[in-house]
Amino acid sequence: MLLRLALVPAAIWLATLAARRWGHTVSGYLGGLPLIGGPITLFLALDHGPQFAARSATMTLAAILGQGAHLLAFAHVARRASWPVALAAGWMSFAIVAVAVGSLDPGPWLALGFALAGLATAWIFLPNPRKPAVPAHIPRAELHLRLAAAVVLAALILQAADVFGPVVSGVLLSVPVTGSILPPFTLALYGADSVARLTRGFVVGLTGFTAFFFALALAAAAWGTLAAFTAALLAALAAVVAASRLLRVATHG
Repeated sequence: MLLRLALVPAAIWLATLAARRWGHTVSGYLGGLPLIGGPITLFLALDHGPQFAARSATMTLAAILGQGAHLLAFAHVARRASWPVALAAGWMSFAIVAVAVGSLDPGPWLALGFALAGLATAWIFLPNPRKPAVPAHIPRAELHLRLAAAVVLAALILQAADVFGPVVSGVLLSVPVTGSILPPFTLALYGADSVARLTRGFVVGLTGFTAFFFALALAAAAWGTLAAFTAALLAALAAVVAASRLLRVATHG
């Protein structure tokens, strides 16, 4: 268990180093990827079997609609209020949408529809940056919060899987952990314009999150754990590369 919990913050730490080097947009890309959900879902598959992992992945996929709601609420409230108010709005939006989606018990294809709807809506209605990008300096306190939050969520989900099953585990896997840590620090240190840049980066990263969990939802039970997770990882990387290029063209073209 300790080794499993250590792997999750290790992924967050590596992503933080990359974000320090390449800025807020790349920080958003990495924050949207399944750096926490991917390893935890692998542990669920090893402990409970690929069928459990596939069901959990389906619910995680559907709850991405809630992540889109979280980003929209935070980014728009951040234009007018401080980070605690914006974060509360984001959390409330995620909770309402995620609970509603989870109650529908969707299959993989309907869950994919929810996820794509959330990402498309977020991209269309998120505020646009108005100023040039500034270098991202991630303070030590933020890094410590990222690592602590990742460990707490990993422990909570691994324990909840035994008690509540794949549906609750799947919804918890979609809780916006990095989306609740990066935006408040960005707002406090750099302002709402950098939050707009960051949250748009999150949307690009969440395309990889979506591809990852859709591949698992379809393949985990049929292909087995190793093949399904390999395909999911490749799908996530391909989706982020494609989305970043397409959206950059759409933005500047």
